[in-house]
Amino acid sequence: MKRRGLRLFDGDEPEGEICPECVLNGPNRAAANIRGRLEAMGRNDGAPDDPMGRSSWARLLSRRARLLEETPSFSLAARQAAVRETRERR
Repeated sequence: MKRRGLRLFDGDEPEGEICPECVLNGPNRAAANIRGRLEAMGRNDGAPDDPMGRSSWARLLSRRARLLEETPSFSLAARQAAVRETRERR
């Protein structure tokens, strides 16, 4: 089954997608997951030798984590959509 994500916006500008599980865990936990991915990227010795590609990806992830940290909570509609998505996968 294809895993869908919920859209994350910065104002009217789309910023990416967030998984339903992260929506259910809340913005702080979602930001912590992204920060964990950033740390893992920095420690990955098998990463490609393209620092520009990694740095742009790291900047994108860092921006997403910051946006999530600034979010007090997800809307009721987003949480309901996340519940529906996780139920459909069962």
